[in-house]
Amino acid sequence: SRINQIITNLLGNAVKYSPEGTTIQVVVSSWAHEDRFAQVSIRDEGPGISPEDINRLFDKFYRADNSLTRSTAGTGLGLAIAKALVELHGGEIWVESTPGSGSVFSFTVPKKP
Repeated sequence: SRINQIITNLLGNAVKYSPEGTTIQVVVSSWAHEDRFAQVSIRDEGPGISPEDINRLFDKFYRADNSLTRSTAGTGLGLAIAKALVELHGGEIWVESTPGSGSVFSFTVPKKP
C-alpha cells in the first residue's frame, strides 16, 4: 500500500544516514481531533539536519550538503515521494532535527472510518 511505501522510504532514509549499531525507533499513535488521525514517527541517531536544509528536505532531487550525504548513494526522491503520498492521503509530514542529535520524521494521515 502507499502507507507502506511512505514508511519504507522514511525507514530507508533513517538506515542510510544512521551509524551502524545505533537504534532507529518507530512509534505509531492515534491523536487529535477525536482520535481521527494516526501518526507515525521514525527517530534516528544520524548526523541531524541543519535548519537551512530542513526547509528544502522534501523537494525533489534535494540532498542536504554535508560530507555524509555526498558519500551516500541516493537520488533525492525518497522524501519527496513520501511527502506526495502523505498529502495524497490528506495528511502532513515534517521533520524535527538538530545537527549532531539525529532526526525525527513524522507524518499523520486520517484514519479510515
